[in-house]
Amino acid sequence: MGWLDGLAWLLCGLLVLVVVRSLLVRTGAERVPLHGRFHAAREWLEGNGYQVVRVRERAEWLGYYDDREFRKPLVADFIVRKGSRYYAVKLVSPRDPGVSGARLRDQWYPLWTAFDVSGILHIDLDSEQVHIIDFELKRPRYLHWRTVLNRGLWLISGVVITYAWLYRG
Repeated sequence: MGWLDGLAWLLCGLLVLVVVRSLLVRTGAERVPLHGRFHAAREWLEGNGYQVVRVRERAEWLGYYDDREFRKPLVADFIVRKGSRYYAVKLVSPRDPGVSGARLRDQWYPLWTAFDVSGILHIDLDSEQVHIIDFELKRPRYLHWRTVLNRGLWLISGVVITYAWLYRG
């Protein structure tokens, strides 16, 4: 094995390390001053075994219809972790209209999708209640088989390239 092969193995190992680390480790809990109900919510979360990862995390939903653009800001009060699961946290506001199918669809589903979390914790500090909002997306069967075929082709390609690389002479 020459020095080029060793360098290639080292680069591949570093690439795998970077990818695995980016998938498993989320850091950077921001230090945002918390007053009133945010402070109480953070204390409750930490007291119940949740690790606060981000505070007032923002994303944006963009939609296009021909040349018209539609925007909606998405804000999670906290992003927390418990074990290997991440949750977006929304605190109940005094003007909260309650739960409805439209609210699940229009407000909480985009949060679940944008922040790629396991669920949403809806915390009502006044009545000391926590509601877990979760979603399940049932896709058509053809999408499942298309994904399996795509991943299988990538696997076969990797095996062929590895075989060609190892037995090239």
